[in-house]
Amino acid sequence: MDQAPEVQGSTFFAQADGFLNSVRYIEQIRKRLSPNTKTMVNEIGAISADDLVQGEPGHVTKPIPSSYWSLTGAMYAYIFGEFTRMGVDVAGESQLVGYPTQFPSVSMVDWNDGSPNPRFRVLQLLHDNFGPGDKVVETEGGSSNPFVYSLPVVTKDGKKRILLVNKRDRAMKVNIPGASSGEQTYADQTTGSKPPAIMKLSSDVVTLNGYSVSAVTLP
Repeated sequence: MDQAPEVQGSTFFAQADGFLNSVRYIEQIRKRLSPNTKTMVNEIGAISADDLVQGEPGHVTKPIPSSYWSLTGAMYAYIFGEFTRMGVDVAGESQLVGYPTQFPSVSMVDWNDGSPNPRFRVLQLLHDNFGPGDKVVETEGGSSNPFVYSLPVVTKDGKKRILLVNKRDRAMKVNIPGASSGEQTYADQTTGSKPPAIMKLSSDVVTLNGYSVSAVTLP
């Protein structure tokens, strides 16, 4: 309840890691006892502490910081990436419509006009750039930055693409050999509720804004 936006990122991803450890444990049991059973994990998201007291008399919903939406989107992208490594079949995001008195911090749309918010835009980016048939591969050495998550894949149509998630609310730079002349599609606090932005890369150094979710396609 008393955590400022500046420290929420650390808490979100620490809790996400605990959740992922539980899923790995359950998946190992499933693969051993029922390997043909598919796995769906639903209701993935976050609820602000303020939402949990929304039913108390006289409660007034506190404003939700704009960084929160990008943070929850980045957390979902991180969980999606790790689920992909595990072989989880479906990762359902919660929830489409929230509003004051009904968990507003979980919404994927603006409850005033129904337009997509940053959480929806992250889901859109993932849906449009990654999917069934992609093959997860490994890069030499991996990322040396503990605050940048990466998931490299070869897409079903043969493209080399990397999912990058910045776990912190500050810019990070990542060196990806061969990325120059490639393309970066990203959703972060600079794009907000707009569709993911696309830019041509002029060097192997990729910049990730705070809580950025990016799909980097190599040339």
